[in-house]
Amino acid sequence: MAYKQNRWIEERDAHWNSIQIVHPGEVFPLLHLARNGTTTRIDDNGSFAGIASRIRLQTRLFDTLNISIAAAPYALQRGAVVAPFGRHKEYPLDQEDFSLHSRIKKIARLKNVLDEIVEGLGLVVFAAYEDLPLHSKFRAIPGNGSAFLTPEMTALLEHVFLTLIFPGGSSFTARAICNTSRLFLLFRTFFPTDTGPLPVPNLIPEELASLSIEEGFRILLPFDVERVQTIRAKFLLLPGTDG
Repeated sequence: MAYKQNRWIEERDAHWNSIQIVHPGEVFPLLHLARNGTTTRIDDNGSFAGIASRIRLQTRLFDTLNISIAAAPYALQRGAVVAPFGRHKEYPLDQEDFSLHSRIKKIARLKNVLDEIVEGLGLVVFAAYEDLPLHSKFRAIPGNGSAFLTPEMTALLEHVFLTLIFPGGSSFTARAICNTSRLFLLFRTFFPTDTGPLPVPNLIPEELASLSIEEGFRILLPFDVERVQTIRAKFLLLPGTDG
């Protein structure tokens, strides 16, 4: 049984080994049809309905990470998203959001608008347990079913950030969420790169409990295969770490 499982992992690793490698600070297309490992989804009407890709992050600090990038159909609260290609669908981010007091007042004022549901391709970037290389130090302990991370490993991984650059110059960044339930590493909510994470209250007011109030936003992309290929990205390590 163990032999079959290891053989499957070796075959999977061989496929990942054909995927492009990037290093911290290196800019690359987030989603691009010309990159090996990129696939699209077509709906029943023959229209573009999603895209997925892969990239490998290599640093000298830890093992190479096999990272999946997916943009799939989602219906989300307007207050939870930024939509760089469709501003009418996104949270109206402005100076009021950089102070906790003014941010809460603004959200309360716009509650009905922010509660609207908008549709598009929701972006998620992650490394799954099942995609960890066979000989990775991050692999699960046999029979454990979850990755074993020392405090040192966790600290290193939490220094990883993903920055997205959109046409026109807008940019959003997400910090890695480490060791989630099924995913080893997750980039999900993105904050403005130039200002950093938005302030979040320790206790969300009861009247705003139905809204998403986080340090960043989900990225909502259009059902447009050409435009989603214009996004550039780069992984970063916090200052003081050696990529």
